[in-house]
Amino acid sequence: MSEQTSLSGYKDKIEWSLFLMRVGVFIVMFIWAIEKFVNPGHLIGNLEYFYLIDGIDNNIIYIGGVIHMIVVFAFLAGMWKRYTYGFMMVAHGLSTIVSWRQYTTDFNIVFYTAWPMLAACVALYILRDLDVKYTLKNPHNQA
Repeated sequence: MSEQTSLSGYKDKIEWSLFLMRVGVFIVMFIWAIEKFVNPGHLIGNLEYFYLIDGIDNNIIYIGGVIHMIVVFAFLAGMWKRYTYGFMMVAHGLSTIVSWRQYTTDFNIVFYTAWPMLAACVALYILRDLDVKYTLKNPHNQA
């Protein structure tokens, strides 16, 4: 049996799995985007503590929130996969890596949950061509 034949039986399962991963990542990233509007001070504190960036005001956070929200919904729709899936992977990857102090000083389980989500983001990016369930169909929606 060829690899092509054996994988064809899994097409529907793969599509559902990728769709569910996309929805799961969307939920976290959507809440992360919403937080920029309801609690911009939290992100400002995170930028200062984790990224060593000072002097950001609420207006910058709100603009970032709008951009984040647009990308998050485009990601959910499966649009511009190379860019939206890539953004999700890089944004979450950066936030996971800059939290390194939390892994060495605190045993806070919440920070460890970032690693499986990062794995999901990487898998979605790598398999973006196969993630077709409930995506917007258009000729420019290539990975």
